[in-house]
Amino acid sequence: MHPDPEHASTGAAPDEAFWTFEMAEDRLVEAMGVLLRSGDRERTWLRVESMSLWRQVRPEAVDADGDDRAMVTCALTRAEVMDADEAMGWVASAVASGDTRRVLGLGLVQLARGDRARIDWPAVHRRMGGKACGFTTEGLRKRYSRAITDVCRMLNARISLASSASSEQTGRA
Repeated sequence: MHPDPEHASTGAAPDEAFWTFEMAEDRLVEAMGVLLRSGDRERTWLRVESMSLWRQVRPEAVDADGDDRAMVTCALTRAEVMDADEAMGWVASAVASGDTRRVLGLGLVQLARGDRARIDWPAVHRRMGGKACGFTTEGLRKRYSRAITDVCRMLNARISLASSASSEQTGRA
């Protein structure tokens, strides 16, 4: 999450002049974690167990099936949701839609769910369709790296524009 709310709207990195690859990746992984923790209410209606009217009529709690219990979700704070929306906006602005965005998403999901130090590229390759996708695992890794680098470039360009605009205003005064 962005610790400095003053810089959150400009995308400026806290306590540093520019965004690095690791900073942008960490922020995107945190945003993916928020998305994974958010509830998917429509998905619960697609399960056959939740569509039975008889289960809703029975008043005995002891007879209720495990799938009929209330779903407990982690409450998300407004700041977490705003930061996640901002980070996903970066992806929408800087990363071309299609295969590159899909590779980025699959990599971020892996990092958000488990080991935050390593992506299992053969698993990403399988999810992309294996040999049929036309990419190698090394090609997918490069697409992922280039996507995050594009996000960094966009954020750093915003910082450069904001700093040049503020220096022009101070020069006029």
